[in-house]
Amino acid sequence: MKPRELNNTSRNREAIGDRPEALIEALAARKFLSPWQFYRLCKQVRRTWGCDRLYFCPLPPALSKSFPTWALRQFFDALAITVGQSPCLAEATTYHLQCGAGYHLSLRVTYAGVGLIGRVVKVSLLDPSNSNASEFQDKSWAFKACFDSQWVWQHGIWAEIPIGLYLRSQGVSQDIARFQAASLTWMVWEWIDETEKPENRPGLAYDTLAQRDNLTSLNPLNTSNYNPHGVRLDPGGIQVNSWGRRWRDGVYTLGFYWRRFRAVGWEFLRPHFNLKSLRYSLRRFWRLLRGR
Repeated sequence: MKPRELNNTSRNREAIGDRPEALIEALAARKFLSPWQFYRLCKQVRRTWGCDRLYFCPLPPALSKSFPTWALRQFFDALAITVGQSPCLAEATTYHLQCGAGYHLSLRVTYAGVGLIGRVVKVSLLDPSNSNASEFQDKSWAFKACFDSQWVWQHGIWAEIPIGLYLRSQGVSQDIARFQAASLTWMVWEWIDETEKPENRPGLAYDTLAQRDNLTSLNPLNTSNYNPHGVRLDPGGIQVNSWGRRWRDGVYTLGFYWRRFRAVGWEFLRPHFNLKSLRYSLRRFWRLLRGR
């Protein structure tokens, strides 16, 4: 991604509708951006437009129809701090949001899981009137916040947002969760139910896109990233299948571990000291040795 491509269009306010994020979204929709390209674009747009925050894609209609978008974004900004930086989270918390003009919204936030890079909670919309309207049925989303949102590597927020934008533009949704919205500190993805099956979902299968665009395949070994029927819950570090990428990824992964160790010590590895994680690590190492 060349800077002049951004400079040539960054001042065209009519084209992007006073949303600097729209320019990045347009670029990410037609080209698979690496984390480093996406990071540079965000820095350049923020500097050019003099803005501190960027928000990608509209929030799910079930939320935006119920509450002002600007207020929801403020809530999610605050929630990202709680999810990404708190030592521990309550199993479930209900938030009752209020805004001017009589807006009220109740959201249930339920702890879903933790990984090496961040936490996931399930955000569910509660209908206070017990309405049977379709827009209020089964409305839940996976909300993700990284421990260190500023760390640029293949498995962080700077990778997952452009991955989500590209998969969304290419219609990939048959066997992977749909990207919904994001800021530079949080992401919202479709919540995948345990009963969800690929054959019941519309859209393109990821393997079809990967073969067409020379992207890496999904890692099937970490079963916690899939529902029982094989629908992927997150993109898991998708990237262009280029020469030397494993060595580069290894260096950045060690860098990430070192930063986490300096921040919290060996505590960050505690959830992974078990037989399941050990078996996964050994199988993954064997696959890497075989070049798969």
